[in-house]
Amino acid sequence: MTHQHPARLARMLLFLGVVLLALRGAAVAQCDGKPGPDGLSWEFDEGEKQKFSLLRFLGNVVTPDLVNDTRRIRTYVRDERFGILLKRCGEMRAIDAIYLKALKIAEHSVGRALFLALVATLEHRDVNLKVPIIGSVGLPLTFEEDSTFHARMRNLPSKIYVDTPPEGDRDKLQHFFGSAYIAYTAESREFARTSGDLVEWGEAKFVVGGVDDDRDRRANSQGERFGHDLLTIKNLLPSDYLNLPYRN
Repeated sequence: MTHQHPARLARMLLFLGVVLLALRGAAVAQCDGKPGPDGLSWEFDEGEKQKFSLLRFLGNVVTPDLVNDTRRIRTYVRDERFGILLKRCGEMRAIDAIYLKALKIAEHSVGRALFLALVATLEHRDVNLKVPIIGSVGLPLTFEEDSTFHARMRNLPSKIYVDTPPEGDRDKLQHFFGSAYIAYTAESREFARTSGDLVEWGEAKFVVGGVDDDRDRRANSQGERFGHDLLTIKNLLPSDYLNLPYRN
Protein backbone atom coordinates (compact mmCIF):
# COMPACT_ATOMS: atom_id res chain seq x y z
CA MET A 1 0.00 0.00 0.00
CA THR A 2 2.82 2.37 0.87
CA HIS A 3 4.46 1.67 -2.49
CA GLN A 4 1.35 2.90 -4.32
CA HIS A 5 1.48 6.40 -2.85
CA PRO A 6 4.46 7.67 -4.91
CA ALA A 7 2.92 6.31 -8.13
CA ARG A 8 -0.45 7.80 -7.27
CA LEU A 9 1.20 11.13 -6.44
CA ALA A 10 3.13 11.06 -9.71
CA ARG A 11 -0.06 10.41 -11.68
CA MET A 12 -1.79 13.26 -9.84
CA LEU A 13 1.07 15.68 -10.57
CA LEU A 14 1.09 14.63 -14.20
CA PHE A 15 -2.66 15.20 -14.43
CA LEU A 16 -2.35 18.64 -12.84
CA GLY A 17 0.47 19.49 -15.23
CA VAL A 18 -1.65 18.54 -18.22
CA VAL A 19 -4.56 20.63 -16.90
CA LEU A 20 -2.34 23.66 -16.32
CA LEU A 21 -0.85 23.39 -19.80
CA ALA A 22 -4.35 23.14 -21.29
CA LEU A 23 -5.50 26.18 -19.33
CA ARG A 24 -2.42 28.11 -20.36
CA GLY A 25 -2.98 27.18 -23.98
CA ALA A 26 -6.64 28.19 -23.75
CA ALA A 27 -5.68 31.53 -22.19
CA VAL A 28 -3.20 32.23 -24.98
CA ALA A 29 -5.77 31.26 -27.60
CA GLN A 30 -8.26 33.64 -26.07
CA CYS A 31 -5.81 36.54 -25.95
CA ASP A 32 -3.74 36.43 -29.13
CA GLY A 33 -6.56 36.88 -31.63
CA LYS A 34 -7.35 33.19 -32.04
CA PRO A 35 -10.73 31.91 -30.81
CA GLY A 36 -10.76 30.42 -27.32
CA PRO A 37 -12.68 27.27 -26.32
CA ASP A 38 -15.90 29.29 -26.38
CA GLY A 39 -15.16 30.70 -29.83
CA LEU A 40 -14.49 34.18 -28.45
CA SER A 41 -11.64 36.32 -29.79
CA TRP A 42 -10.84 40.00 -30.37
CA GLU A 43 -11.86 39.61 -34.01
CA PHE A 44 -15.61 39.57 -33.33
CA ASP A 45 -17.89 41.59 -35.60
CA GLU A 46 -19.31 44.47 -33.57
CA GLY A 47 -22.51 44.61 -35.63
CA GLU A 48 -23.41 40.95 -35.91
CA LYS A 49 -25.87 41.02 -33.01
CA GLN A 50 -27.99 43.76 -34.59
CA LYS A 51 -30.99 42.68 -36.60
CA PHE A 52 -31.30 44.08 -40.11
CA SER A 53 -33.13 47.38 -40.21
CA LEU A 54 -34.01 49.11 -43.47
CA LEU A 55 -34.14 52.46 -41.68
CA ARG A 56 -30.66 51.90 -40.20
CA PHE A 57 -29.34 50.77 -43.58
CA LEU A 58 -30.65 53.87 -45.33
CA GLY A 59 -29.33 56.02 -42.51
CA ASN A 60 -25.86 54.52 -42.89
CA VAL A 61 -25.93 55.22 -46.63
CA VAL A 62 -26.52 58.95 -46.19
CA THR A 63 -24.38 59.34 -43.04
CA PRO A 64 -20.75 60.47 -43.52
CA ASP A 65 -18.23 57.62 -43.34
CA LEU A 66 -16.43 59.12 -40.35
CA VAL A 67 -19.64 59.16 -38.32
CA ASN A 68 -20.39 55.53 -39.24
CA ASP A 69 -16.81 54.51 -38.39
CA THR A 70 -17.08 56.27 -35.03
CA ARG A 71 -20.26 54.35 -34.27
CA ARG A 72 -18.58 51.06 -35.23
CA ILE A 73 -15.52 51.49 -33.03
CA ARG A 74 -17.61 52.63 -30.06
CA THR A 75 -20.00 49.72 -30.54
CA TYR A 76 -16.99 47.38 -30.52
CA VAL A 77 -15.66 48.78 -27.23
CA ARG A 78 -18.97 48.67 -25.40
CA ASP A 79 -19.80 45.13 -26.57
CA GLU A 80 -20.01 42.65 -23.68
CA ARG A 81 -17.54 40.40 -25.52
CA PHE A 82 -14.92 43.15 -25.33
CA GLY A 83 -15.53 43.39 -21.57
CA ILE A 84 -15.04 39.63 -21.17
CA LEU A 85 -11.80 39.67 -23.15
CA LEU A 86 -10.56 42.69 -21.20
CA LYS A 87 -10.89 40.71 -17.96
CA ARG A 88 -9.26 37.63 -19.49
CA CYS A 89 -6.37 39.25 -21.29
CA GLY A 90 -5.62 42.46 -19.43
CA GLU A 91 -5.50 46.17 -20.11
CA MET A 92 -2.58 46.31 -22.56
CA ARG A 93 -4.05 43.65 -24.85
CA ALA A 94 -7.39 45.46 -24.80
CA ILE A 95 -5.77 48.79 -25.74
CA ASP A 96 -3.97 47.08 -28.62
CA ALA A 97 -7.28 45.51 -29.69
CA ILE A 98 -8.98 48.93 -29.85
CA TYR A 99 -6.24 50.26 -32.12
CA LEU A 100 -6.18 47.14 -34.31
CA LYS A 101 -9.98 47.25 -34.69
CA ALA A 102 -9.77 50.95 -35.57
CA LEU A 103 -7.09 50.10 -38.13
CA LYS A 104 -9.37 47.48 -39.69
CA ILE A 105 -12.36 49.84 -39.80
CA ALA A 106 -10.13 52.54 -41.33
CA GLU A 107 -8.95 50.09 -44.00
CA HIS A 108 -5.39 50.43 -42.65
CA SER A 109 -5.24 54.20 -42.89
CA VAL A 110 -3.09 54.86 -39.82
CA GLY A 111 -4.10 58.50 -39.31
CA ARG A 112 -7.80 57.66 -39.50
CA ALA A 113 -7.29 54.69 -37.17
CA LEU A 114 -5.60 56.87 -34.55
CA PHE A 115 -8.50 59.32 -34.71
CA LEU A 116 -11.02 56.47 -34.32
CA ALA A 117 -9.05 55.11 -31.34
CA LEU A 118 -9.23 58.60 -29.84
CA VAL A 119 -13.02 58.90 -30.18
CA ALA A 120 -13.41 55.32 -28.92
CA THR A 121 -11.61 56.22 -25.69
CA LEU A 122 -13.02 59.69 -25.01
CA GLU A 123 -13.78 59.58 -21.31
CA HIS A 124 -15.85 62.78 -20.93
CA ARG A 125 -19.33 63.43 -22.27
CA ASP A 126 -18.72 67.17 -22.07
CA VAL A 127 -16.35 69.71 -20.60
CA ASN A 128 -17.31 72.81 -18.66
CA LEU A 129 -15.36 75.90 -19.70
CA LYS A 130 -14.77 78.95 -17.52
CA VAL A 131 -15.90 81.93 -19.61
CA PRO A 132 -15.42 85.48 -18.27
CA ILE A 133 -18.65 87.26 -17.34
CA ILE A 134 -20.85 84.37 -18.55
CA GLY A 135 -19.44 81.76 -16.14
CA SER A 136 -19.42 78.00 -16.79
CA VAL A 137 -20.39 76.85 -20.30
CA GLY A 138 -20.79 73.16 -21.21
CA LEU A 139 -19.13 71.91 -24.40
CA PRO A 140 -20.34 68.46 -25.58
CA LEU A 141 -17.64 65.99 -26.65
CA THR A 142 -19.94 63.11 -27.59
CA PHE A 143 -23.62 62.76 -28.46
CA GLU A 144 -23.97 59.17 -27.24
CA GLU A 145 -27.02 58.26 -25.20
CA ASP A 146 -26.45 57.81 -21.47
CA SER A 147 -26.76 54.02 -21.62
CA THR A 148 -24.33 53.56 -24.52
CA PHE A 149 -21.84 56.06 -23.08
CA HIS A 150 -21.74 54.34 -19.68
CA ALA A 151 -21.51 50.90 -21.29
CA ARG A 152 -18.45 52.06 -23.22
CA MET A 153 -16.93 53.63 -20.09
CA ARG A 154 -17.29 50.37 -18.16
CA ASN A 155 -15.31 48.54 -20.84
CA LEU A 156 -12.48 51.04 -21.25
CA PRO A 157 -9.10 49.77 -19.99
CA SER A 158 -8.34 51.49 -16.71
CA LYS A 159 -5.28 50.02 -14.96
CA ILE A 160 -2.73 51.30 -17.44
CA TYR A 161 0.30 52.20 -15.31
CA VAL A 162 1.99 50.76 -12.25
CA ASP A 163 1.05 53.95 -10.39
CA THR A 164 -2.56 53.97 -11.59
CA PRO A 165 -4.76 55.29 -8.71
CA PRO A 166 -7.79 53.35 -7.41
CA GLU A 167 -10.16 55.36 -9.60
CA GLY A 168 -8.30 54.25 -12.71
CA ASP A 169 -6.60 55.90 -15.68
CA ARG A 170 -9.28 55.79 -18.38
CA ASP A 171 -8.68 59.44 -19.26
CA LYS A 172 -5.02 58.76 -20.16
CA LEU A 173 -6.06 56.87 -23.30
CA GLN A 174 -7.56 59.98 -24.90
CA HIS A 175 -4.32 61.84 -24.17
CA PHE A 176 -2.25 59.01 -25.66
CA PHE A 177 -4.23 58.55 -28.87
CA GLY A 178 -4.85 62.29 -29.29
CA SER A 179 -1.12 63.03 -29.16
CA ALA A 180 -0.37 60.06 -31.44
CA TYR A 181 -2.88 61.38 -33.99
CA ILE A 182 -1.38 64.88 -33.98
CA ALA A 183 2.21 63.59 -34.20
CA TYR A 184 1.33 61.29 -37.09
CA THR A 185 -0.76 63.73 -39.15
CA ALA A 186 1.61 66.66 -38.54
CA GLU A 187 4.64 64.38 -38.98
CA SER A 188 6.19 66.13 -35.99
CA ARG A 189 6.64 65.11 -32.36
CA GLU A 190 7.49 68.71 -31.52
CA PHE A 191 4.17 69.99 -32.87
CA ALA A 192 2.34 67.27 -30.93
CA ARG A 193 4.26 68.16 -27.77
CA THR A 194 3.46 71.85 -28.15
CA SER A 195 -0.21 71.01 -28.73
CA GLY A 196 -0.27 68.75 -25.66
CA ASP A 197 1.38 71.41 -23.51
CA LEU A 198 -1.15 73.95 -24.74
CA VAL A 199 -4.03 71.60 -23.90
CA GLU A 200 -2.65 71.03 -20.39
CA TRP A 201 -2.20 74.77 -19.85
CA GLY A 202 -5.68 75.48 -21.19
CA GLU A 203 -7.22 72.71 -19.06
CA ALA A 204 -5.77 74.24 -15.89
CA LYS A 205 -6.76 77.76 -16.87
CA PHE A 206 -10.12 77.42 -18.61
CA VAL A 207 -11.69 74.06 -17.64
CA VAL A 208 -13.77 73.81 -14.47
CA GLY A 209 -11.88 71.48 -12.13
CA GLY A 210 -9.02 71.10 -14.61
CA VAL A 211 -5.37 70.81 -13.56
CA ASP A 212 -2.03 70.69 -15.34
CA ASP A 213 -1.33 67.01 -14.67
CA ASP A 214 2.15 65.51 -15.07
CA ARG A 215 0.57 62.07 -15.54
CA ASP A 216 -1.38 63.46 -18.51
CA ARG A 217 1.90 64.75 -19.89
CA ARG A 218 3.38 61.28 -19.62
CA ALA A 219 0.54 59.82 -21.72
CA ASN A 220 0.97 62.71 -24.18
CA SER A 221 4.71 62.03 -24.49
CA GLN A 222 4.22 58.29 -25.03
CA GLY A 223 1.54 58.99 -27.64
CA GLU A 224 3.81 61.45 -29.45
CA ARG A 225 6.49 58.79 -29.83
CA PHE A 226 3.96 56.18 -30.95
CA GLY A 227 2.42 58.40 -33.62
CA HIS A 228 5.76 59.69 -34.89
CA ASP A 229 7.31 56.20 -35.10
CA LEU A 230 4.27 54.94 -37.02
CA LEU A 231 5.41 57.18 -39.87
CA THR A 232 8.21 54.71 -40.59
CA ILE A 233 7.17 51.44 -38.87
CA LYS A 234 3.53 50.55 -39.48
CA ASN A 235 3.14 47.45 -37.30
CA LEU A 236 3.75 49.09 -33.92
CA LEU A 237 1.23 48.72 -31.07
CA PRO A 238 0.22 51.08 -28.24
CA SER A 239 1.47 48.59 -25.63
CA ASP A 240 4.98 49.03 -27.07
CA TYR A 241 4.89 52.64 -25.83
CA LEU A 242 2.68 52.79 -22.74
CA ASN A 243 5.45 51.13 -20.71
CA LEU A 244 8.18 53.53 -21.82
CA PRO A 245 9.90 55.60 -19.09
CA TYR A 246 9.02 59.27 -18.89
CA ARG A 247 10.96 62.22 -17.52
CA ASN A 248 9.35 65.62 -17.16
